[in-house]
Amino acid sequence: MPASASTSSATLDANSWTDLVGTLPLGGPAKELAAHAGFLGYDAGVLRLSLSSGDDHLKAPGLVKRLADALAPHLGGAPQIRFEEQAAGGETLHQRNARERDARQVAAEQAFLADPDVQRLMQRHGATVVPDSIRPFDDA
Repeated sequence: MPASASTSSATLDANSWTDLVGTLPLGGPAKELAAHAGFLGYDAGVLRLSLSSGDDHLKAPGLVKRLADALAPHLGGAPQIRFEEQAAGGETLHQRNARERDARQVAAEQAFLADPDVQRLMQRHGATVVPDSIRPFDDA
C-alpha cells in the first residue's frame, strides 16, 4: 500500500496493518513498537493492538503518541491506541520480516550446497561448510 493511500476502518485488517506499518515514517523505538504490535481491530477511532509481554517497554506514552501521529494521515485522524493481552489475528511486521529473512537464509544455504563446484570440493577434498557462514546476498 503506498504511503499516501488512505486506509478506512472497513479495509484495515491484519494484512493491511502489516503493510501500513512498513510504510510509516518512524524510526528507533517508535518503529519497533509499530513492527512488534499485532493488529486486533479498528473501530470508531480506537485501534486495538497486541504486544508481547517482552515488548511492554515499547508502550511508553511518547512512543504510542508518535505511532498515533504517524497513523493519522492514513486513518483520517490520530487513533486512540489500546493494547490488549490477546493474540493478534495475523503476524506482526517483525514476525513477517523474520520469516522472510529465515526463508532467504534457507534458500541461500540450499543454493550454495547444491552448487557443483561446492559439491566437488566436498567430495574430492573432504571440504566442509562452516555452520552459519552462508549469507543471502541481501544480508551482506
